[in-house]
Amino acid sequence: MDYEVVIIGGGVVGLSCAYFSSKKFSTLLVERHPSFGWETSSRNSEIIHSGIYYPTGSLKAKLCVRGNKSLYKWCEEHNIPNKRLGKFIVATEPTEIEYLQQLYQRAKDNGVDGIQWISQKSLRKQEPNVKAIEALWLPSTGILNSHILMESLQVEAKSNGCDFAYRHEVVAIEKTSEGYYIGLRTDDGDTFNVQSKFVINSAGLESDTIARMLGMDVDSLGYRLCWAKGHYFRVKPAKSGLVNHLIYPVPPKDGNFLGIHLTLELDGGLKLGPDIVYLDERKQAYSVPEELLEKFSLSVSRYLDGLEAKDLIPDQAGIRPKLAYHSTNYPDFIINEESRNGFPGFVNLIGIESPGLTCCLEIGNLALRKIIDDTTP
Repeated sequence: MDYEVVIIGGGVVGLSCAYFSSKKFSTLLVERHPSFGWETSSRNSEIIHSGIYYPTGSLKAKLCVRGNKSLYKWCEEHNIPNKRLGKFIVATEPTEIEYLQQLYQRAKDNGVDGIQWISQKSLRKQEPNVKAIEALWLPSTGILNSHILMESLQVEAKSNGCDFAYRHEVVAIEKTSEGYYIGLRTDDGDTFNVQSKFVINSAGLESDTIARMLGMDVDSLGYRLCWAKGHYFRVKPAKSGLVNHLIYPVPPKDGNFLGIHLTLELDGGLKLGPDIVYLDERKQAYSVPEELLEKFSLSVSRYLDGLEAKDLIPDQAGIRPKLAYHSTNYPDFIINEESRNGFPGFVNLIGIESPGLTCCLEIGNLALRKIIDDTTP
């Protein structure tokens, strides 16, 4: 046996899994890119979420509320740049008030700290450029530097003895009587096998591909992913002071995203996004078309004065692993130890999108517990 645990994928969740696993087991993390966080983990809003949006009792709700606390603590202990800015969710039309009330109650049910109902007058005092008739205030929402967070997780995992195989792609997985053979291919085209007792599939955008590689029917299990691209536009520096907090619209009821929102950054910058565009094919193309500028400008004009299309410039884009089959606006994380499907010791982490960054420490800890005793949260 080469390792007790092999982790596939070097995003923020895979790194968290490596940290927790290496505290107990000999561990190898495999990543096809030259370093960690080349995909979803480095192309997002870098928000520490509160847990307000997700159905009560879901993994997303439980792990996000806990993750909000554990991530701030990790940031404090490891000197990760962060700011607890707070967030307003703003209603601009009377028709949005009912859904805002539902979100308020859900936050209470989920155990979100400090949520408050804010009047138009009170909001105007704090955000004079924001147009809204009522709002929710979430003081526990914040921002962080995700790259330094990922670096800290790698450092801690390495200090526990974890090995890292960057520039290695998983090309085959085979169940054996003792565990699993994982076939790897290097950048140079060399191939070899690594044997482990346990496997954690944290492959992000390709996590369903890994499950299918092992022989799982991703359609019958509900594991198939579709890719959803989100674009961001940066606000020119002259207008970056228009808001003092994170500003989110009331999300669309029939959507599967939080709406195009305003995010302050640690350096004082301001960006707008993301939107959501479902991709017909799996292609990692990260361009931001300038023709989207009007769409973004119109979207933010609903709740913000003083920002025009000429104040925006294309910034970045990210791709999220959305579950293809779901019955709710916020489909839950899939975090399953697969003994019931004939693959004991294999843990699937599939559909780990927002709030995956906030939940990263909780997911890593839960994945370890799944290996040890399949304990549920």
